[in-house]
Amino acid sequence: MKTILRLVSLLGMTACILLAQQKSDYATVQRFQGMIKSISNSIDQAKTVQECAEANTSVDALEKEFSDDKSLLDKAIYPDGFDKTVEQLRGKLLIRQRDLGVIESQVVRIAELEVQVRELSDQLTKLNTQNEKLMNDVNDLTQNIKKLSGDLFTSSTPNDSLRNMIVTLRQGLQERDALIFALTDSLFLQYDKNVGEMKDVEKQGLMGKMERHGIIGNVKRSIVDNMMFLQTTQLKGSDLVTLVRQQQRFQSQWMGLAPKLTSLYLSGKAKKNEVTAVDSMLVVWGDKVDNALWRSLNALFKEKGFVVKEFKSGDEFSIYFASFLEEEIQNVRKEANDVRFKLFSNFNENFWQTDLNAVWLPALVELHKISDVQKKEMDAKVDQWHSSVKPGVSWMIYVLIALCVLVVFMVAMRFFRKPLKTTPQA
Repeated sequence: MKTILRLVSLLGMTACILLAQQKSDYATVQRFQGMIKSISNSIDQAKTVQECAEANTSVDALEKEFSDDKSLLDKAIYPDGFDKTVEQLRGKLLIRQRDLGVIESQVVRIAELEVQVRELSDQLTKLNTQNEKLMNDVNDLTQNIKKLSGDLFTSSTPNDSLRNMIVTLRQGLQERDALIFALTDSLFLQYDKNVGEMKDVEKQGLMGKMERHGIIGNVKRSIVDNMMFLQTTQLKGSDLVTLVRQQQRFQSQWMGLAPKLTSLYLSGKAKKNEVTAVDSMLVVWGDKVDNALWRSLNALFKEKGFVVKEFKSGDEFSIYFASFLEEEIQNVRKEANDVRFKLFSNFNENFWQTDLNAVWLPALVELHKISDVQKKEMDAKVDQWHSSVKPGVSWMIYVLIALCVLVVFMVAMRFFRKPLKTTPQA
């Protein structure tokens, strides 16, 4: 009896597996036929070389996706089978290209760009997902640290796990920024002409691709994520300088893209408003990184023990730091020379050479926060301070040197003096 039950159970399981396999095979055939129909319709409706290239790329993707199911499709699509069905699509596309007067080499070039666009779009989607997860994890861990230590995460927080996560997220955000503009460039390159020279049908096609790949949406998302990263991590020093560089690079790339989008969306007020909205978001992001930059440098002065009036811009920093140096040069507090020398040595060895002149000033010049002339003026002021506190040479030194010279001279005279010879008388 038990044997019969086991046999029935085995047969039932086998039947279920076969039924599931049949359903899976049926779904594969249906999906293949659905994609064939969709690509065929896109070929019929193609009006430009870009649309022909996109159809060509779709055929290549179809062939690659279903290559492992060739045997199944050969049986299901009788008598044409897999290979002949794909070949018919390619033949239909060639006929459409001839009707439109499209040159094959153009299709190949644009098809290669289309493949690149699809790959970049897939990478962008994956990075969005990864960055979102990392951002949530960083935020959770940062808040936990705040509860434990009473402060947000900084570059000196002794937490290797969180530090590594921060670095990974920052790299992910930078990579995502680069992908957005690389994707956009590839889309425009397919048309190989200025927006003003495009036909209406080409503009419509490009706008459709922009929408499909979410270009403006991704730009906005990137700005928001970067601002959130800045707010969450509270980075300092060279880490913060890196974020300022990233914002400036992003803004520069957007300034190159925005006029093209404005021209493309000339007839669409809503889309033009989106371009303007990005401009406003970039201003906010720029203000946030600037404020964080100056906060960090102000905090560094306090941390090192040097009192400088708080500054919020490059010009203010230049003026207030110069004022601090001038006070030290003029010895406003009337301090003794040995005290002044110790203060300068501390400033020079523990702040100027290690942080300010080595890292911050070159970065501020690079980021156009101060000019090269302003940096040179600061260098000169520090040199003046150094000169003003150099230990003076005592007058006693000169007296001792003079005595030494006199002694040497007298010894030499005595050593080289010879007795006079007497002449014998006749």
